[in-house]
Amino acid sequence: MNTILDSFIEKSELVSNVNHVCSSDELAQILASVESGFQFVDTETGGLSKIRCEITKEGFPAAIVEADYAIAETGSVVIHSSNEQKRLATCLAEELHVVVPLSKIKENLIDIAYYMREKTAQDDAFIAFVTGASRTADIERVLTIGVHGPARMIVYIVKDK
Repeated sequence: MNTILDSFIEKSELVSNVNHVCSSDELAQILASVESGFQFVDTETGGLSKIRCEITKEGFPAAIVEADYAIAETGSVVIHSSNEQKRLATCLAEELHVVVPLSKIKENLIDIAYYMREKTAQDDAFIAFVTGASRTADIERVLTIGVHGPARMIVYIVKDK
């Protein structure tokens, strides 16, 4: 049986994302081992608290954010990021870690139409759909990863209690 979760993971892995299905406690353990490497944190799941955006001379190695939704049909995560620091984090981080509760994975965009209407009615609305590592190619068809966004994306799908 192909569930929404299976469909999301399948589509997400097609663009080389790494996906972890875990409980909140398991997520806390995973994140505790890598927490010091995040220049931006915006998630309450897993026990991390919000810190400020820190871009260093070495660049912006890693950020972790919580997605508002995920779309199984495309393997994309949906992030409301009217906050400028959050936009910077999701666009500039070399490695983007995204936390999404299992209950927030929807089959397709139509399932979040109400959310889109609500968020885009705001003057400062900015919603990002992130499917995976940024990919671009030049006229000679040379593929480059990570030019317009993260070079690597890790998705933590947290099982609901």
